[in-house]
Amino acid sequence: MRGVLVLACLVPTAAHAAPTQLNQIPTTDLVPVKQVSLQLQNGNTEVSGRSSVFHQPQLLPQSEFGLPGNIEAGLDVAPSDPPHDYRPVMNLKWNPVREDYRIPALAVGATQLGVGFTPSYFLVLSKTLNYQQIQYQKFRAHHRNIKLRGIRLHAGMLRTSNAWRALAGTDIEVNDHFVVYADWISGARNAVAVGGVLVIDRLNSVQVSLLRGNTEDRVSGVLVGLTHTFDLTHPFEW
Repeated sequence: MRGVLVLACLVPTAAHAAPTQLNQIPTTDLVPVKQVSLQLQNGNTEVSGRSSVFHQPQLLPQSEFGLPGNIEAGLDVAPSDPPHDYRPVMNLKWNPVREDYRIPALAVGATQLGVGFTPSYFLVLSKTLNYQQIQYQKFRAHHRNIKLRGIRLHAGMLRTSNAWRALAGTDIEVNDHFVVYADWISGARNAVAVGGVLVIDRLNSVQVSLLRGNTEDRVSGVLVGLTHTFDLTHPFEW
């Protein structure tokens, strides 16, 4: 879940995705215990002008750690104030309710925990529409990338420094190598995003998405992220 860092001001500033998010919004997913997920992503999403991502990508290293107790913790290095002053920022997510055939999964968390950042808090629900099929495939779990999770819907709320924001999204596993991501955050300065994940193998993936600001009539941003997962239970697979 790493940094939902500046979700309240996604356009045209930085938008921070994570291994256990969609394009913008957190999900109830956790990095498995004894796994570490690392991602390199562009912090600047703007696609036009001299300050666009093509001129100033602002590469952000991000990390998520799977901990016991249904907890995930993340540590990133991100621009604060001024924008070129990079500082460490943390996040936490707890998944107290696991999904079953009828009950959606629930997660709560906090992001932007660090000097120079304003904390945000979220609650999100996730429900798998083809839950029975995914349960049947559990015997393959150790062979599958953690982004391959079936067909799901997500909804929740984000509390920023001065407002509540609605969250909504979906991820659709097309096959073992491609997942569609789409999500939205309410608010004039936020966006709807559509993209996908190219799953290279169990440990590696590439994510690309386009953003359209809620008050824009154009594509206003692009996100690209490279993710690698270190499985500490199988160290020789790195």
